Amino acid sequence: MARTFKLRISTSILTILLIFTGVLSACHPEPVYPQDSRVLIINPAMDSTLDSGDIAVKAFVEQFDIVDKIGQKNSAGEGHLVYYMDVTPPMKQGERALSAEGTYAISTETSYTWKSVEAGKHVFWVQLVNNDNTPIEPQAAVRINVAVR
Repeated sequence: MARTFKLRISTSILTILLIFTGVLSACHPEPVYPQDSRVLIINPAMDSTLDSGDIAVKAFVEQFDIVDKIGQKNSAGEGHLVYYMDVTPPMKQGERALSAEGTYAISTETSYTWKSVEAGKHVFWVQLVNNDNTPIEPQAAVRINVAVR
């Protein structure tokens, strides 16, 4: 009789463990990596307060090859970054993503330093663009707001 009792407990524990494992796997599926290109601003933080002067904006790029082919023929999955300050970047497909002179910087680097930023509220954007400076499709752009004292 004792053996039957132990077997029932073991079977119950095994069943509970199998159910628990299934629940955990449903809650924590395998990681899914982005299939589309994307850009994130990793510094400065959103809504941060910074001292006036030079401000470096650092980006992180996924699923996109940054190449030094500015102005050349487009090739899927490659291009460069455009950094913007205090403007909304042009994002219309097929049209150049360049705003007024002095409000943007074209770069093949994942950081850009804006010089002599004065006190006030500022908006910084980073956009991934094709070799010919047109927005990639689907669009990949991100912004942050900062206060400069």
